[in-house]
Amino acid sequence: MSETRRIQLHLGKCIEDLDKLYNVPDLKSKRAALLCKTAQKLFENAEEARAKGDEEHSYVYFMKYLRVVAYITKDKEYVKDKTYFNNMLGTKNPNKAIDAAEKLKMSLIERYAKEQKNKRLMDIQENELIKQKIDENRKKAMDIAAEPPPVLGLPGPDEVTIKSDQLYQILKNGKLKVMILDARPGNDYIESHINHPACISVPEERISPGQSANVLEQNLPEASRPVWAERASMDLIVMLDWSSTTVIPGKPLHLLKTILLKWDIKVQYARQPVALWGGYEDWLLKYPAFTSNPQAVPPSQEIMLDDMLGEIDYPNLSDLNPPAPVSRPKPGEPVVDRSSKSAAVELYAERARNVQHILEQQQMIADTSLTLEMQRIEAEQDWEKTRLQSETEQRDELRAMYQLREQEIISQLMQLENKQYDMEQENQSLREKLEEYQRREREEAAKLAENIAKVQQTPDADVEAVKQAAAREAEAARARIAAVTAQRRSLDRRRELLEAERKRRLAHARDKRKPCKEEDTESFGSGTDSNSALNRSQSSPNIAKLSSDEEEAAPRFDRSTKPAKLAPLARARDFQPVWGDVGRGLTGLKNLGNTCYMNSIIQCLNNTAILVTYFCNGQYLEHVNRSHSTRGAIAEELAAVVRALWSGQYRFIATKDLRNEVGKHQRTFRGSEQQDSHEFLTILMDWLHLDLQFSIKPPLKESLGASERAWHEYTRSRESLVLRLFYGQIRSTVRCTVCAASSATYDSFSNLSLELPPHAARCTLADCLKLYLNGETIPGWNCPTCKEKRDAVKKLDISRLPPVLVIHFKRFYLDAKDYMCNAYRKRQTYIDFPLEGLDMGQLALNCPANGYDLYAVSNHYGSMEGGHYTAYCKSSVYGKWYKYDDHLVTEISPSEVKSSAAYILFYTSCDRT
Repeated sequence: MSETRRIQLHLGKCIEDLDKLYNVPDLKSKRAALLCKTAQKLFENAEEARAKGDEEHSYVYFMKYLRVVAYITKDKEYVKDKTYFNNMLGTKNPNKAIDAAEKLKMSLIERYAKEQKNKRLMDIQENELIKQKIDENRKKAMDIAAEPPPVLGLPGPDEVTIKSDQLYQILKNGKLKVMILDARPGNDYIESHINHPACISVPEERISPGQSANVLEQNLPEASRPVWAERASMDLIVMLDWSSTTVIPGKPLHLLKTILLKWDIKVQYARQPVALWGGYEDWLLKYPAFTSNPQAVPPSQEIMLDDMLGEIDYPNLSDLNPPAPVSRPKPGEPVVDRSSKSAAVELYAERARNVQHILEQQQMIADTSLTLEMQRIEAEQDWEKTRLQSETEQRDELRAMYQLREQEIISQLMQLENKQYDMEQENQSLREKLEEYQRREREEAAKLAENIAKVQQTPDADVEAVKQAAAREAEAARARIAAVTAQRRSLDRRRELLEAERKRRLAHARDKRKPCKEEDTESFGSGTDSNSALNRSQSSPNIAKLSSDEEEAAPRFDRSTKPAKLAPLARARDFQPVWGDVGRGLTGLKNLGNTCYMNSIIQCLNNTAILVTYFCNGQYLEHVNRSHSTRGAIAEELAAVVRALWSGQYRFIATKDLRNEVGKHQRTFRGSEQQDSHEFLTILMDWLHLDLQFSIKPPLKESLGASERAWHEYTRSRESLVLRLFYGQIRSTVRCTVCAASSATYDSFSNLSLELPPHAARCTLADCLKLYLNGETIPGWNCPTCKEKRDAVKKLDISRLPPVLVIHFKRFYLDAKDYMCNAYRKRQTYIDFPLEGLDMGQLALNCPANGYDLYAVSNHYGSMEGGHYTAYCKSSVYGKWYKYDDHLVTEISPSEVKSSAAYILFYTSCDRT
């Protein structure tokens, strides 16, 4: 067959591809005569394809023909009559098919080899052309910017980060098993994440220092746990937050990496986890098509700092006010003086007084609740009138006045709602006490009557008279409470008619409080956003202990000098003041559009006595650090605000310049949306520490204990007043349950972030701290003494307490039932905390002898849908408590400080006189 008649190869690339095509099914069930007809048809098809020059089909048909012939020769019918079946097949056809198949095979092998050779030549030529183009493009690119091409392989063993380009190539290649741990907040992951089957959410709010991998797994969302369980088989584990460029100690990525490498006892990783350089923000910028939502708006990296040292398990706090032991009579023991009937009279009189006291408390609460209800109705009516006036008023000045009044009434409504909730909880507690008391009274009354009957069978007139008088007084008190309750229910029915309308109008008013976003954006047009420059503080406090080497750099304080002598203002600032002669430190802050969270924290810091002296006397100017990204501007603006607040000549001012400066460096605080005061406090503390850093002479490590050595390794000889005031240290100890060998590590904290007891309407600060007491059992810990895996117990102690102790209550939580819907809830738990003498002795190794006194509280009213922040602060000048509600400052009694709105507590062990 001439070469020109062969058609182009099309069935395969090698002879092995054709061998897969001539397989035939099982023919045992087919009759031999039918198979002969099939074989004859295959032979004819093979010859026809060969005549057309289709060597591939011809070869396949011949081989199928030979397979069928092989089946026929094994059939019983063929054995019985070979001549008949050979005639049907054709006596020469089988041999002819064998010869043809062999020739076709040799020809096809030669043609396939030649085609592959030609293809390789073409590929080489094409690669040369591509290489030439690449070289040309590279030369052009080098002329524009001499940047080396990125390395797209695996990171080296000493590298702690991986670039987005590298990760993309690895995922695209698909040869390695890669797990991506997204350590951003849970709601951010739901909004947008990397499209990869093994990308799971490890919410930063679920990560805390000292946590084991087992505990973390239990806290993960349900959807993340199956993938998390496969971590041991992964070739590469990548962690990411929003924008980190390195793994900084104390931040969520470092905590997660520590959990994987140190506290994941049962897993041996192929290589240490790495962080995604630039975080999800960098990935979203470079590969938006490989995300679940490319429209997501990334925040700055500082958004993670609120949990840097939070969510730590802490040891015990002794019961602050232990209840006095109640002596109860033993079963069967007489409880009366058999020698005199006066004992019975006195007993009934005492019980009557106890019941009367509880009823009086209930009546007082009912009256207060009624008053609050009436005040709420009056405030709602006043709000409606003010709202209508503000909408109809044409003059700007009067409209602004009415809008300010509207904000005051809305804030008042939220606080009245919170007070009424607290009253209802207290009333419920008293009701339970009364029911318990009455139950015990009935039980003991029966025993008492039996004992009195044994002493004297005749009824005692005195005893009966006392019982009847007590019953009459109790019945009268109950009648008064019932009357007040009925009146309040009448008001409730009246309020129910207004409730739906009130909520609608309140939501409308809140929306109107938000300033125009375009105006807000223009105010920051000149600022630049610093996403990666903010680093968390790496130091901590000790105010009293100053070495001689620190005398020049460390701040000094003259406690006899009050903040009356103010440092001169560096430049004019737009405080928009409203003049008025008020006491020092009693100036309010104007709400600039949902900035109550900022006002609350500023007022709490403004009542931190040492910090006020530091700013007002100008001592901070010696430590302003211009090398940080904020260039000292945050500290300077806050100092200017503090000086204005302590001037005593303004009723209230506006922190416009400070807000603008904050917005330049943290995108979260730019807009008019309500923010979290705890988040703002954490970031502000970091900025102040970095703005006011000074260097100290490093001590000799040989002379330091383990705690002090870890402390100075953390501070790196860079300290600030903020560090020395607010930072402490915890010790984590792991102890073997067999040999008692232990291992200790140290971490720093700037505030204690405490969980609340679940399903509790009321609790104490001691209850919250007790949640951290139970030691966690760690299975399979490698004991250095036993030289094998043992069960161990991990316990936390506070090795260093700061002079100013900040305690944050984790009231907001993600509802597990609505996790995918991003449904956050708020716990309205009433927390009882001491105003003076907080004893941390059983929690810390160096607790101040005089304990801690409360001096400020940041409150949150409302819910996630709409809320309001205020501050309660105790003046260091006047010794009284004041409520700072934006621009309004009013005196309050100490009994009002405790409420279910308490969100952040500020305690101090320093002398505030």
